[in-house]
Amino acid sequence: MKIPITFYGFIARLLSLFVPVKRKYWIFGADFGNSYKEGSKYMLEYMLKEHPEYTCMFITNNKQVYDKLRNIGVPCEMNFSLKGIVAILRAEAVFTTQVITDIHLAFPRKGRKFYYLVHGQPLKVAANLLSKTTFWKKKNDSSFFKRIQTKLLYKFNEGEKESSFLSATSDFLAQYLFNEHDKLVPVKVLGMPRNDALFDSDRMNKENWIPDIKGKFVITYMPTHRAYGLGEVTPTPFLDRPDIQDWMRKNNVVFLMKNHPNMIPKLDDSSSTDVVKDITKIRIDPQVCLYHSDVLVTDFSSVWMDFLLLKRPILFYIYDDFEKNDVGTYYDIRLDPPGHFCYNENDFFKLIKQAKDDYDNMKPASHIVAKYHKYVDGKSCERYYNAIIEDFQIK
Repeated sequence: MKIPITFYGFIARLLSLFVPVKRKYWIFGADFGNSYKEGSKYMLEYMLKEHPEYTCMFITNNKQVYDKLRNIGVPCEMNFSLKGIVAILRAEAVFTTQVITDIHLAFPRKGRKFYYLVHGQPLKVAANLLSKTTFWKKKNDSSFFKRIQTKLLYKFNEGEKESSFLSATSDFLAQYLFNEHDKLVPVKVLGMPRNDALFDSDRMNKENWIPDIKGKFVITYMPTHRAYGLGEVTPTPFLDRPDIQDWMRKNNVVFLMKNHPNMIPKLDDSSSTDVVKDITKIRIDPQVCLYHSDVLVTDFSSVWMDFLLLKRPILFYIYDDFEKNDVGTYYDIRLDPPGHFCYNENDFFKLIKQAKDDYDNMKPASHIVAKYHKYVDGKSCERYYNAIIEDFQIK
């Protein structure tokens, strides 16, 4: 019989009477407890390498993640195990990349601080600002019991912040991030910890990648989800275009399709060929995908902001009316374009050929990189750590 999550909440609340918060004890979670990636992964590994005087560990719901991390020497505990609960209760600092439910039992305690490493920089209208839309009401419908459970496990009292501060990658983006969180959480311009990996070629070459595409010209398509996962799956381009696939073979090009993880339940297994490959279900770390891509294609995902740090060509394939019919965006990226836009499959292919044939001239302008990134140095984790130390010194 499956034990209700609320039971663990009661156990954790009871044990909290006897288990104090411990100095220099930090825990990290990501992707609602399902995966090991993004800011928490890279900030944790920075701490393990640079600050071994801290006790740091990853908390997950996923036994496969747990086994993998333990095998490679990364400290990890399961969310609902006794050891996991005790580790969570001891934590002085809690790091998440999605929401507080990355680590289910990490409720506020005296002496504890929270650091939301942000899933992405501001572009799409944030979920917390969509409460009046029909699809968001549908997504957040919950039973009375579910609401009680939420209050028990994650309740923040008035005046308590779900993050001590947030980090933007530039002053331009900081204003939107501040507004996105109701102007309640301070924003510092520190960069994103996950992007330090893009400057570490040795590390990226050791990460899990696709062996049979080594040496090819890699174009990776990473569209955002529709209606925060409730909409239609983005179709894979060029599947019914043998002429374009032949061109790819002759020119040593491979086209990788990586849909948003929220769309995985809707995907089938028939959307790949030898040169057009759907890698969504492989769950490769997004930063690894970016590092190994020669060209990034997206639409209204903020992933292109990370990719800007590599100073490689970016294509925007706008195949639907996302801005009008979906969640919309805070600003129009066409006014100061970070890449090249197209609106149908034929023009999309023309841009791909142009990127292959005239690569250097398709790269983003230097002022665009500077607009979205104050720092281009691979030291975001270090800045973030220093900001946290300063934060704990504030009484």
